[in-house]
Amino acid sequence: MFYFGSNTKRDLGLNEHQEITLAALKVATSYPEVQFFLLPSILYFQSLKVETAGTNLWVGNQSVSSTASENITGEVPATALKAMSSDLVMIGHAERRRHFDGKPEISAQLTAAANEGLRVLFCIGENVQMQDFDELSNLLSEQLDALSNFSLELLIAYEPVFSIGVNGVPADPIYVDKVLRLIKELLSKKNLAATPLLYGGSVDPKNAADYAGLEPCDGLFVGRSAWGSKGYAEVFLNGYEAFKNKP
Repeated sequence: MFYFGSNTKRDLGLNEHQEITLAALKVATSYPEVQFFLLPSILYFQSLKVETAGTNLWVGNQSVSSTASENITGEVPATALKAMSSDLVMIGHAERRRHFDGKPEISAQLTAAANEGLRVLFCIGENVQMQDFDELSNLLSEQLDALSNFSLELLIAYEPVFSIGVNGVPADPIYVDKVLRLIKELLSKKNLAATPLLYGGSVDPKNAADYAGLEPCDGLFVGRSAWGSKGYAEVFLNGYEAFKNKP
């Protein structure tokens, strides 16, 4: 199974979300063997769920409240996401970790998701490219430890922090390959060997094949380059062809 998805972050409007959704539905119809997903702004989540009903496109959420035990103004709890039939919720994104979510918040989010039976896309990654892989292994293992003791339907997204966002720098595929292999080893040690492992970080039409063609890569988690019908199709097709043709 190949996984292909995008997180639209905060500022895109309804028209942009609808364009992305139509692009995703178009390719999803032709590639039923691929699992597509979209994490839109919460403002447009419900309307996109209606538009995609009965398709193989997952529509999910960019975050979930860590305040399940308190009725806090403005928070969106896991109970609400479940009631709205969310297909996937992202936890641990680097931007959320930097501004809002430390270990206690992430643990609370995972607890809430598990209690409601929500599927989770869990993001991990290092801030800078590291040469010491023992140190990197410890860092990534610590991030994955948050998943201990939870029974979840789970996907992992490896996103090196230095590669994401407007100023992100694409990571060397050789480096990414080594890190993905390391993560696979860590997942196996934590009894999560069957968990799909996606790569995200400045993925675009030019480098999608370089990443998706890596042996340990099970899919792509794409940002701005997939925020339009042409870009979405190009990134997907280039990545999927490389994935299918792995030796």
